[in-house]
Amino acid sequence: MPYRFAPVVENIVWRKQLQSEAPSLAESVRATLARNREHLLEFIRLDEPAPQHAMTLAQWRRPEALSALLAAWSSHIYHARPELARESKPLLSLWAQWYIGLMVPPLMLALLTHKTAIDVAPEHMHVEFHETGRAARFWLDVREDREAAAHSPQQRMETLTLRALMPVVQALEASGEINGRLIWSNTGYLINWYLNEMKPLLGEPLLNALRHACFDEKRFPGGVDNPLWRTVILRDGLPGRRTCCQRYRLPGVQRCGDCTLK
Repeated sequence: MPYRFAPVVENIVWRKQLQSEAPSLAESVRATLARNREHLLEFIRLDEPAPQHAMTLAQWRRPEALSALLAAWSSHIYHARPELARESKPLLSLWAQWYIGLMVPPLMLALLTHKTAIDVAPEHMHVEFHETGRAARFWLDVREDREAAAHSPQQRMETLTLRALMPVVQALEASGEINGRLIWSNTGYLINWYLNEMKPLLGEPLLNALRHACFDEKRFPGGVDNPLWRTVILRDGLPGRRTCCQRYRLPGVQRCGDCTLK
């Protein structure tokens, strides 16, 4: 008697329609970024097919791949001054600033303003590199981080630091050309700057709590050393970078406006 199954079939169809109409996590995060900082979508693609030449961290950190990227970067920076000796530390410092500077703001915005936490592990991310060797765009396979979903904003920043940033710093430090502390100093400066940019979204109390958790606590709540500790310190009553990023040593690259060497 087919009519007995009609309500069941209708119920299944109705549920499928609801599921198809519900926005995916990628769509929801994309909407959050578009609503608050639309320009960030220029640097990150969410659940879109990455180009074949894009690489995961596990791929670009291989010595031959990283050497090729840094050779292109070095040629770009020194193209107008080929007679100068090339300095690896400031080259890598600026290269890392491009990489982390493009990656961190959209991840921070997603983690701190979106209810559902995204998984920021490097295996879910591909990087498209510019012809000059630096990072140009990120392609994220959006997945929910169920463990981080119930975490506080401070804990989400810990997750970002340990899962997304730590592997990048370790990969660059393994090159033997730069000390990880310099990259962490640059990264702390970036995070502090972007926390300030997000003040209208976060509010002053949460901003201060996040700044304290990131820069004033030597260890994270789980007991792991915090690599961002004291990368930002008070100077003349205002938080600022602790050490120089060394970029001024590169030809054609000026000192930062608040360089510690001034």
